[in-house]
Amino acid sequence: MKAEKAKLIKPKKNREENSYQWISSVIMFIIGVILFTNSSKAVIFVCYFIGASVFLIGCYNFYKYYQIKKELNYENTTNLILGVTAIVMGMIIILLASAIETFLRFIIGIILIINGLSKIKYGIDFRNYITMTIGIILIGTGLYTILAENLVFAFIGFFLIISSIMDLLKYFKTQKK
Repeated sequence: MKAEKAKLIKPKKNREENSYQWISSVIMFIIGVILFTNSSKAVIFVCYFIGASVFLIGCYNFYKYYQIKKELNYENTTNLILGVTAIVMGMIIILLASAIETFLRFIIGIILIINGLSKIKYGIDFRNYITMTIGIILIGTGLYTILAENLVFAFIGFFLIISSIMDLLKYFKTQKK
C-alpha cells in the first residue's frame, strides 16, 4: 500500500478578521505610546473617563426615576438611590483623579518593594546572587515608582508598543501572501 502525504489545510481568514487585527494593533500602539510617554496622565485620564461614566449612569438612573414616577405614578426609590449614589461617586472619582493616581503608584511601589525584599531574603538563604540582584532591582523600581512617574505603566506601554509592532509586521507579512 502506498503511503499518501497528508496535506495541512490552513484556515483562511476573512477580511473582517484581518482588518480587526490591523485596527487593534494600531490602537494598542497608540495606547502603548501614551502609557510610555505620559503614564501618570494616562492613569488620570482613565480616572476621568471612569468618573464620567459613573456620573452618566447616575444621571440615567435619576432620569429613569422621574420618568417612572411621572408615567406610572410609582416611586421606585432604587433608581433614585442608585442615581444619586452614582452621581456622587462619579464626581468624587473625577475630583480625586490625581490622588487616585498617586495612591495607585504608591500601592504598586509598596508591592514591588515587598516582592524585592522577599527575593533578597530568598537569595541570602540559598546563596542565589541572581535572585538577590533581582530583589535589589525590584526595590529600586518600587522606590522609583513611589517617588517619580509611574514606571510600571511605562513598562506596560513599552511592551504594548513592541507587541503591536510585531502584530502589524505579521499582518503585513500575511497580506503579501
